[in-house]
Amino acid sequence: MSECIICKGHKPSDLKFGIVAIELDDFLRNQVSKIWSDTNQIWTITIEGKDIDFYLTEAQEEINRGTAFEKTNFYIILNELLKNGFKIAMWYDTYCEDLPLCRNQKEVLEACYNGIADISGMCEVYFRMY
Repeated sequence: MSECIICKGHKPSDLKFGIVAIELDDFLRNQVSKIWSDTNQIWTITIEGKDIDFYLTEAQEEINRGTAFEKTNFYIILNELLKNGFKIAMWYDTYCEDLPLCRNQKEVLEACYNGIADISGMCEVYFRMY
């Protein structure tokens, strides 16, 4: 298993940067009720055929080489989702109970940066947004 992302809101058809909203697979569908009580309008994404885990580990490598977080593809993708007003949840593997709550875009970006830049090198992001 790898990093998971679920988005909540009206499923878009015109996101930028190659982001495509897709239906949930069976695993993600089973996790939704652990994150939000209202399970309407829930979907996940793929970016140019790759999942979010690819971009998360890419961001970790870039940050380790000195690239600013704001210049990573992961940041650009996440920012696109946030600016469109979607609620987002991210977690690693099968653990998605009691995800830390982020109330705004700044808290989401901080949670992501902290997970990516974790000194242990784990590169795992955990949060849910209202």
